[in-house]
Amino acid sequence: MSSHPDTDRCTVKLVGRSCEHDLCYPIPRGVPPELRCQPTQPAGYGSGSGGCCRIPADMELQVERQLRDHLQECKRRGYVEVRAA
Repeated sequence: MSSHPDTDRCTVKLVGRSCEHDLCYPIPRGVPPELRCQPTQPAGYGSGSGGCCRIPADMELQVERQLRDHLQECKRRGYVEVRAA
């Protein structure tokens, strides 16, 4: 995870075959307000179900790609969806 000064914490849903977890994931770019985590939400894993969802090694790149390529869909859902490793 990056510690860039312009980092926003993005609402991410990590989805695997048998798991699903909500995350607040920091990325070094602006995130639309509707996709930002609330200031009181902790970074890392939030609510979810199932076990053993692993964060992919290229998580930051996947989040940025989803924001770039599918921004309207992410905004409609209220989160960025990333497949678990």
